[in-house]
Amino acid sequence: MRRGAGNAMLVRHRLMHADVWGESILHKKAVYWALFGVCAVAMTAIQFIPSTPVLVPVQLPEGQRAENRLVNFEGIDNFRDLGGYPTAAGETVKWGSLYRSANLSEASRSDQQALLDMELDTLIDLRSSAEKEAEPNQLPDDLPFKVIEIPVLDGGAMGLADEITARIDDGSLAEFDAEEFMLSANRQFADDFTPQFAEFIQAVLQAQGRAVVWHCTAGKDRAGFAAAILLRILGVPQEVVMDDYALSKQYSLDAHSRDLLLLKLFKGEEVADKVAVLLGVEKPWLQAAFDQIDRRWGSFDQYVEAGLQLTQEDITKLRAQLLE
Repeated sequence: MRRGAGNAMLVRHRLMHADVWGESILHKKAVYWALFGVCAVAMTAIQFIPSTPVLVPVQLPEGQRAENRLVNFEGIDNFRDLGGYPTAAGETVKWGSLYRSANLSEASRSDQQALLDMELDTLIDLRSSAEKEAEPNQLPDDLPFKVIEIPVLDGGAMGLADEITARIDDGSLAEFDAEEFMLSANRQFADDFTPQFAEFIQAVLQAQGRAVVWHCTAGKDRAGFAAAILLRILGVPQEVVMDDYALSKQYSLDAHSRDLLLLKLFKGEEVADKVAVLLGVEKPWLQAAFDQIDRRWGSFDQYVEAGLQLTQEDITKLRAQLLE
């Protein structure tokens, strides 16, 4: 095999696992985490806060929904209602119909009851087999909603997390270009994984306007791209789509603030900053995916028709079901 082709295959293999890396790095049971034990226990103790009722936006007065877009679950991060976003045609996305999230592996009993109260029709899990095995979702017994698995990064997705953990240990993380890596990963969402995202859109269509939630591991890359293409299909302007995508940065970093602090204390600021890049999102990453759509398919409309294989009738149905 030619050297260039071999390198390209290696890069592609590593790019296939973009969304899990930042999250799984902080879940790896590497030796150095033993150093964090005492601090972690102490910080957990002082950060205990009694449970508060879960505020579901659609159940609130209309004027309070946008400020509560991020649902305040106890153990589910980055769970957001996409309702209220305007379209170019003057309609808005219905509240209580489309939700995006991180995984549900730490959902508490009260979280699970809140999920039941939301009257979900479908939960779509975009994680790989390895991710699901490592962190299985905690869901209510006797599920009243469908669970559909659409693995976007299947086939052994933990390789790069191992590499980065090793780089953290041996001090060579400075050589890793996290920003370029995430740009390349998002381009692949718009190219190699088009069949999976077509299946995702079909699952939303089949729900016929009933509530759907989709998630990956951190709820920012795979779930973020899925949300972006769906919102664009509904007619939401691209700048609004970008703003929604960017919300994940602060939500994800807030969820892992303690982990990043411990990394900074024990491994240094440079390591913490590199991992923070992988845990966040940047608008240029999603723009890289949209640019790849234009290169590969010619336009977003052609991507929808030829890539996602949606007819005009399908688009009309989606908009009738999910807009008001």
